[in-house]
Amino acid sequence: MEILLLFSAFVIATCGLVYELIAGTLASYLLGDSVTQFSTIIGAYLFAMGVGSWLSRYIERNLLAYFVRIELMVGAIGGSSAAALFILFDQVASFRFWLYFLVGVIGILVGVEIPLLLRILEGRRMIEKNIV
Repeated sequence: MEILLLFSAFVIATCGLVYELIAGTLASYLLGDSVTQFSTIIGAYLFAMGVGSWLSRYIERNLLAYFVRIELMVGAIGGSSAAALFILFDQVASFRFWLYFLVGVIGILVGVEIPLLLRILEGRRMIEKNIV
C-alpha cells in the first residue's frame, strides 16, 4: 500500500511540474517574453505550493480519501488547463488572470498532497524508511 501511495505521489508531482512547464510555454507563445513568463509562472506555482502546504493543516480526518480526491483534481484540472487556456486567450479580456488562477489552483493542490502523504505514511509508521 505504501509503495502505491509513493508511486502515485511521484506521478502526480511529476505531472504538476509538467503542467507548470506547459503553462509557461503556452504563456510565452501567446504573450511573448519567455523569460518573464517562465519566471512568473514558476514563482506563482511555488508560492501556490506553499499555500497548499499551509492549507493542508486543516484536513484532519479521512486523509486517504482527501489524498485520492486531490490526485484526481490535479489530473483533471491540470490535464485540461492547456486547452482551456488556449480557448480563453481569444475569449477573455484578462488572460493573465486565468493563467495565474489555473497555475495557482494546480500549485495549491500539489502543495496539499505532499503533507497529506507524509501524514498518511506517518500513521502507518513508515515515515522513517521513506523520508530518511
